[in-house]
Amino acid sequence: MRKLIVILLLLVANQSLFSQKVLDEIVAVVGSGIVLSSDVQIQKNQIKSQGYKGDLTDCEVLEEILFEKIMLNQAKVDSVEVTDEMVEGELEKRLNVFIKQIGSEKALEEYYGKSMGEIREEFFDVLKDQILVQRMEGEINSSLNVTPDDVSNFYNSIPADSLPFVNASVEMAQIVKYPETTVEERERVRTKLRTFKENVESGDEEFETLAALYSDDPGSASKGGNLGMKSRGTWVPEFDAVAFKLKDGEISAPFETEYGFHIMQMIERRGEMYDANHILLIPKITSEQLTKAKVELDSIRTLILRDSIGFALAASKFSDHERSKNQNGMIVNKESGSTIFEMDELDPTLFLAIDTLEKGEMSKSFFFQSEGQDKGYRIVKLINRTDPHRANMKEDYQMLQNMASETLKGENMDTWMRSKINETYIKIDDAYHSCSFGYPWLKELDGAENINDTKE
Repeated sequence: MRKLIVILLLLVANQSLFSQKVLDEIVAVVGSGIVLSSDVQIQKNQIKSQGYKGDLTDCEVLEEILFEKIMLNQAKVDSVEVTDEMVEGELEKRLNVFIKQIGSEKALEEYYGKSMGEIREEFFDVLKDQILVQRMEGEINSSLNVTPDDVSNFYNSIPADSLPFVNASVEMAQIVKYPETTVEERERVRTKLRTFKENVESGDEEFETLAALYSDDPGSASKGGNLGMKSRGTWVPEFDAVAFKLKDGEISAPFETEYGFHIMQMIERRGEMYDANHILLIPKITSEQLTKAKVELDSIRTLILRDSIGFALAASKFSDHERSKNQNGMIVNKESGSTIFEMDELDPTLFLAIDTLEKGEMSKSFFFQSEGQDKGYRIVKLINRTDPHRANMKEDYQMLQNMASETLKGENMDTWMRSKINETYIKIDDAYHSCSFGYPWLKELDGAENINDTKE
């Protein structure tokens, strides 16, 4: 089965340079879509720039493009749609990742030799095609159902010495207590934000200046509070709720999120995306309030040790961490979406807290600081621990189920692809007729005219 090479971002600068040097000709037609000679060379260069170390032939690259073209052709036939808003949202996410890697928007613009607007414009159509391909693949495999028998058969088909090696991992639950800020401190913060809002609206102050001077959000304060054009769902739900009620230029009343109190200035709304400035103020807490939170958590721990209440019920009833309290305290791995963490994924404080625990044991309370910079205390219970081992059905069923699912999807896609190739008009230039393709793309070998004879 072919292996689809995923390219997150196109090297547009290279594309423009290459297209100036090569006289294009059509090398393939798939349904209503065409593949140009430059498309093959551009994608080949892109794959190599992504760190691909093996030998890469034009034949292999063309087959990757043909695979995409037949998926796009079928997406049109089946009226699979992708909205511009969806593409813009995904484009922003990918650009944000790339900006984070390269350092800044300015560095990204220098890398491509283009403005951010030009980069977005040139990436848009290519990304839209990628999303269409992904949605089409989802449609093809939508009815696929992996049964326990499928997982068992998959597991039994793997030689014992070829079973994947699983690293040491843990599953944990937690109860968190954050110190309560006083009513007076919360009102002080709200009042300060109301004053900021009034001063900007009266023209006495600039929002960007106030954000740079006073905001507790280090990521945006240096940019005058600006968050950039982002899609709905990028920030916490409270942020979106406020943003989509504001008109361009309007400033919100103070509102609260898990990070503290904010005011927001709407710069521009565009469909499901918006560009806004904000100022974050975090209520101050005292050492006495922190100590009080620890004492309260220690009391909860004592109740659990005395079997007066179970850990899961205590977490759902008393924990201040909303996401885990709604799952009986279970901590979810953001990277995988599961409750399983490999040991090297744990932050140092969490690693030290559970390192010496036995399964079912609970840690003492310990200080921690959340991603939102909230300070508090938590206790952690070790739910499960696995040592390094070869995968087995008892300990690694979920992983094996995922592997079986991917295998069945591959087999299903292979069957679908061969069927669609047979049904779809496909023509390949003579220069590629000697290629050893994995799929039967060459259907016009019996004296057909050169593909470019029909080019207008």
